[in-house]
Amino acid sequence: MIRADKIIDAFTAISIKLSLSFIIVAFSSAVTVNASNDGMLPEKYTMSYGDTVRTYRMYLPSSIGDGAPLVVYTHGYGSKTRWRDDLNAVADSCGFAVCYPDGLPDSRGNDSWKVGYPSQASMDINEADFFRHLLDEVTARFNLSRENVFMAGWSNGGDLCYLLTYTDPALFRAYGSVGGLMYEDIYKNNTLTLPVPFIEIHGDADEFAMWQGDHLNTGGWGPYIPVPFAVAAVAANNRCTTQAIDIFPTKRDANRMVKRTFYSDAPSDCDVVIYEIEGGKHSWADEDVDTSKILWDFFSRYLVDEN
Repeated sequence: MIRADKIIDAFTAISIKLSLSFIIVAFSSAVTVNASNDGMLPEKYTMSYGDTVRTYRMYLPSSIGDGAPLVVYTHGYGSKTRWRDDLNAVADSCGFAVCYPDGLPDSRGNDSWKVGYPSQASMDINEADFFRHLLDEVTARFNLSRENVFMAGWSNGGDLCYLLTYTDPALFRAYGSVGGLMYEDIYKNNTLTLPVPFIEIHGDADEFAMWQGDHLNTGGWGPYIPVPFAVAAVAANNRCTTQAIDIFPTKRDANRMVKRTFYSDAPSDCDVVIYEIEGGKHSWADEDVDTSKILWDFFSRYLVDEN
């Protein structure tokens, strides 16, 4: 059972010729790595959590101010892509920090976020508790806003967005999933308790996180509900009363369309949005749409003034 995160990373490694020269400087708990083709990589830190030491990277724009917003990016299953250059670029232009935490290995040895995969049954971790501690650590250490915190998750990290939306919705101010899934067990055994701003970006030809769902568990990840159903359920919980649809071409192919469905006019002003990419595969989708800019534009609508 191999999820697309690893396949995509393999193809990326083959298709892009990388020439790397590393300069490693270690001090305290931080490590900085320079890569000739990737510019400055996010700095790596450690955090004590229970009886373990967890790791995360931080991207801090040079012009960032005290109390700046924070986006936490959660990587895909076993993915070697632990940060996003396009997300860092948006952080530079819009003035927020990005935290890139590392998941824990499952029974197959792949770093992941516990959402209910069969291979995660033996993982002893409460993800909501971990992220609560991570937010306390990061916002205090780097003098960032504790209120304006957002989660952007890819694949398994997107699955986590759905899990936390149902189990700990107030942990982040808004959630953004890319190629994520809503598992039947989570949907059936939990009730949405608070309005939650939520956005999903998803290809309708995704072969690993299938648009139409996988009730029969043919993919081996566990049964999950159709993507449009999962998003509409959050919109219904938020009491959205308006649905608007617009269609526009993808960035790389004018013959392929993106359908954006926008649920709005909720009493709480917590909107829900889904981008359906025609023919889109399991990816961060940045070749089809401006993924990171779309996510931040959505998140930024829920910034609060802490003064």
